[in-house]
Amino acid sequence: MIDSKKTKDAKKAGTVNSIVAGVAGVVAGGMAVAAAVVMSDKKNQKKVNDVLVGAKEKVTEIVSAIKTQPIVEKSVLKA
Repeated sequence: MIDSKKTKDAKKAGTVNSIVAGVAGVVAGGMAVAAAVVMSDKKNQKKVNDVLVGAKEKVTEIVSAIKTQPIVEKSVLKA
């Protein structure tokens, strides 16, 4: 026999509250508009590009360091 209350609760758990989804959409849209306004200025585009290039260089350094000296941790087995 199927318990109808459990079935209803399971359906509720899988749904997204429409108000929360609407607010999240408004926030995401606002962020997209703000980003578009900021990126319309050439000076800001240059700043963002410089930050991304710097981040890429730093990540490349970290990856090459990990490749040459991999981090190996000993695992301790407990009986």
